[in-house]
Amino acid sequence: MQHGYRAPYPDRAPDARLGNPAWRDNWTLGQGLRFELIEPSTQRVFICQDEVTPDELASFEAPEGFGHALAGAARADLAFFARSPQADSDGPVETTELGGRRFSYVARPVGHRVLDSGAGEMTIDKHHAMLYRAGRTIDVLDFGDGTVATPAWGNRDPDVALTDSMLEDRWQLRKVLLGDDLLTTIPNPARVIVLDRAFGFHGPVPAGVIDDVQETVTL
Repeated sequence: MQHGYRAPYPDRAPDARLGNPAWRDNWTLGQGLRFELIEPSTQRVFICQDEVTPDELASFEAPEGFGHALAGAARADLAFFARSPQADSDGPVETTELGGRRFSYVARPVGHRVLDSGAGEMTIDKHHAMLYRAGRTIDVLDFGDGTVATPAWGNRDPDVALTDSMLEDRWQLRKVLLGDDLLTTIPNPARVIVLDRAFGFHGPVPAGVIDDVQETVTL
């Protein structure tokens, strides 16, 4: 059975403020569970844009030449990849069919290190923009240097929470209540932080982008 692009809910429709609605494979629609595969020989990372269930994820076997890279609950309401890595210009991303599912080539890791706190820090080649809707409260990672990272994915276990013990000395977690839609474009290469091997944040973006649309409570 082939699993293709679908947008079953009106609030998951593409939004032209992020990118071209016609480039259907560029879009991640909604906050459901997603997973990625990596091709070690090329370091290309492919995302299955369809929301999956935990059982579907557990039963999916990576095809020969690929391995599981990431699985988590998407945090943005909508996300858009403007192009595949190494593409010359914005346009529809490269796609492939793997294990009966459709995947989009969206990222390429170019660096990784483990920080003193145990957090992972990756440098990723990707062209990525997100929309978080007004009225939501989101976790934001403040680097303490005038920049922040917005939430990319979260732990699949809702009982596992973010804590300050996961952070570097200068970092701070902020609970941000959005008074307006937050649209962020992550720079390329992106700085991706992984906390407790389960929570992902990407940036950096200027803290002022957050301050313009939010009401903040510091943890």
